[in-house]
Amino acid sequence: MAALTCCFWWLLLGVLLGWLASWLLGRSAKVETTSSDGVDYAAARAAGYVISSPQNLEIIEGIGPVIAHLLRTNGVGTFSQLAAAPLTALQSILDKAGSRFRTANPQTWAEQSALAAANRWAELRRLQDQLDAGRRA
Repeated sequence: MAALTCCFWWLLLGVLLGWLASWLLGRSAKVETTSSDGVDYAAARAAGYVISSPQNLEIIEGIGPVIAHLLRTNGVGTFSQLAAAPLTALQSILDKAGSRFRTANPQTWAEQSALAAANRWAELRRLQDQLDAGRRA
């Protein structure tokens, strides 16, 4: 009988620790999706985007890692900044960087980044499905 009582307490302790771990993991997942930077990470994931911050300009169709770095070094580092940047300023940044960037077309970047900045991830996905390398098909 004493051995059965001992097993009961170990079982109870295991259930309690499992519940505590589940609660803590669930709480940290909620913190991750509700961020102070204004990005709804859960909605972004639901639309198929994996981002870690509003500086992930690479999710904008037509922007790769090199162009994203180029934009950041020229003061355009977030979705909001890209959405507000005039097309002429973006084209000027590309032109200054050299002939390597001649094929890049920033015409839809502001529109795409405005959707990202507004957490309209499903709309961004639909728009990008219509684009080819950032250009309207």
